Amino acid sequence: MAETKQADERSPRTDFDSLAGDYAKFRTSYSDALFDAILAYARIGAGARVLDLACGTGLGMLAYVKRGFDVVGVDVAAAMMEQAAAAMPAGARVEFVHGRAEALPCVEASFDLVSCAQAFHWFEPRAAFAECARVLRPGGTLAIFWKHAARDDAFTHVSEQIIREWMGEQAAVASRDHAAEHESGWPVFWEYVARPGSHLGERPFVDGEQIVIEFELQRTVDEFVGYQRSREKIRTVMGDRRMEFLSELARRLAATHRDARVTQRQIQYAFLARKRTS
Repeated sequence: MAETKQADERSPRTDFDSLAGDYAKFRTSYSDALFDAILAYARIGAGARVLDLACGTGLGMLAYVKRGFDVVGVDVAAAMMEQAAAAMPAGARVEFVHGRAEALPCVEASFDLVSCAQAFHWFEPRAAFAECARVLRPGGTLAIFWKHAARDDAFTHVSEQIIREWMGEQAAVASRDHAAEHESGWPVFWEYVARPGSHLGERPFVDGEQIVIEFELQRTVDEFVGYQRSREKIRTVMGDRRMEFLSELARRLAATHRDARVTQRQIQYAFLARKRTS
C-alpha cells in the first residue's frame, strides 16, 4: 500500500508542485531495455530495496514495482508524490518520503539500489553523491539516467527556435536539458566514481560505466506542448512569457503536423556505479 511520510520540514519549497498535473499527464517513462540493463549491472532480484531519488510522479518507480522490488520514493514536491502514489498498482510495496537528495531522510546502508531518473542535475553533486553512498549497502548500485530527444528532432527544433527568436541564443541553450553534458560523458560523475581498473583515491564509487540506449516515442502536437508545459526549465527561462510561448509553439507545430503522431527518437544516457566495499 502506498504511504506518504513527512520527514524534513526544512526542505526548501520548489515550484515542481505546480507542474505535477502536467507532469503526470504528459511525461513518459523509459525503455524496458534501460531498466533491464540497470538490473543486470546491479545483480539484484525481487524483494531488494530500491530508493527512487527525486521520484516525481513515479515514472521510474513503476518499472521497479512491476519487477517485484520494495521501493521508497523521495522528493521535495508533495504534489508530485501524490500523483505517484495514485499511479501505483494495488498491492505495490512502496513508500513516499519528503526529502532532499543532499540530506536524505534514510538510514545508512539500507538500500540495494539508488535510482535517479531525469533529476540529478538539480542537486548539489558533492552532497548528493555522498548521501547516495551513505544509504547504499556496500556493493550496492547507483543508477543515474536521463533521456533526451535526438538532436535532429523536429519538434524540439521548433521549440528552441521560438525561444531563440524571442530571447536570444543564451535563453535557447538554457531551455535545453543536459544532453551535451551527457554526450560528453558527464565529467562530474567521474569525480566521484572510479572506472574499472583505475586508481580509487577517495572516490566513494567504483566500477563506473556509461550506457546509451535509444528508443522511439510517438507524440502528437498537443502531447509535445503539454510536455513543454511540464518542464521547470521552460517555466524559469520563459517567465511571464511562458503561456505565450506555449501558444506559439502549438500554433507553429499545428501548421506543419496538424493531428499527426510524430515519432521522436529518444536517447537514454545511464551512468552506473557500485559503492566501494572498502
